[in-house]
Amino acid sequence: MIELSTKSLFFVLLLLLAPFVLRYRWKGRKTVFLILNIAVISLAAGSLMQLAITAVWILIPFLFVRFVKKQQKLQPVLIIWLIASFVYLAGYGFLFSVLHLDLILPFKILGLSYFLFREIDYVLQMPYLKEQGYACDLTDYLNYVLSFYTLLAGPILRYKAFADDFHKDEDQKGYIPIAKQELFTLINRVVNGYFKVYVISAILDHYARYWFDGLKSHSSMLHAIVAFCIFAFFNCWFIYFNFSGYCDIVIGAAGLAGLEIHENFNRPYLSCNVIEFWNRHHITLSEWIRDYIFMPSYKLLLSGPLAKAAVAAQAIALFFTFFVAGIWHGTTIDYVMYGFFQGLGIVVSLLYREKRKKLLGKQKNKAYENNRAVIWITRIMTWSYISLTFSFTGYPVMPLFLR
Repeated sequence: MIELSTKSLFFVLLLLLAPFVLRYRWKGRKTVFLILNIAVISLAAGSLMQLAITAVWILIPFLFVRFVKKQQKLQPVLIIWLIASFVYLAGYGFLFSVLHLDLILPFKILGLSYFLFREIDYVLQMPYLKEQGYACDLTDYLNYVLSFYTLLAGPILRYKAFADDFHKDEDQKGYIPIAKQELFTLINRVVNGYFKVYVISAILDHYARYWFDGLKSHSSMLHAIVAFCIFAFFNCWFIYFNFSGYCDIVIGAAGLAGLEIHENFNRPYLSCNVIEFWNRHHITLSEWIRDYIFMPSYKLLLSGPLAKAAVAAQAIALFFTFFVAGIWHGTTIDYVMYGFFQGLGIVVSLLYREKRKKLLGKQKNKAYENNRAVIWITRIMTWSYISLTFSFTGYPVMPLFLR
């Protein structure tokens, strides 16, 4: 078993080797990519049992799409099974403790969270993609699910985008050259990514842990609140630099290999409300949950009890969507609170926007939104809310309130 991270020698060697393999157009290209992907998941597995369970869990969606008839009728059954098995394999301790169950396996599957999103996307989209002429053999499917570029922390892939990108320029033969300026730009992005992850975020993480560890020693409530706010400040910037730095590394490295990975950040801390924030932070996640959680929930509510209350339906669907997305991020009760506060922030932003439009009218509301003072005040308020609520990711915050 190897430690797989962006600083591991194995991962660095992969990033250096892949461009020479993947930029060369030949029949064995996707097979070689598959060998690299399988090598990553195999070497990172803790045991043969872990590898076997991972293989079964990954192969079932492919076999379903390939051999099961009347797929659309049976899709909900498979999706429910995938989600239920994900909850089990991920080890949602707080849920099993409530149910008084002890079913957790003694290991975690690398990339499990991102496997789930890719598998659901594949199952739901492949019937329509087949009608558009998309072919998908086992090698393509496994490369899509196992791609080592996005295995550790995303961005989240969609099968159509992956297939379009991986198979582009297949009519060409030989090595696909890269322009000198593009080469320097991509290398610079990878280097900047490593600097963000292992220098800037390391410093921020150190101070975040320092202030969090010191919270228990404050006898004064005021001092504890101030310390928590300082901790939240360092932690939110750590999350940004660590995650965006990782994305810089894999997006830049994939670009060197001739592959395109979608952008995942667009200066999120300059957002003026929580809705805008989630359109600029972890963009591929926001797009995925919009398509597969929000839209079905919203349509269901509109076709039922909230047929004449579109804003209420939107608010409920948004809260549910981000609550589920929050729980997806982690397996402890802290992530339940994280999801709750993200959903709450989204709903408050939505209702405030709708109320403001009615009170001010179209022209005054537009002038209000473009007012420079308003922009910076709302940016600070949004950033503060995100900082405080992001404190529930990676730290046992709830025990501080329950002691």
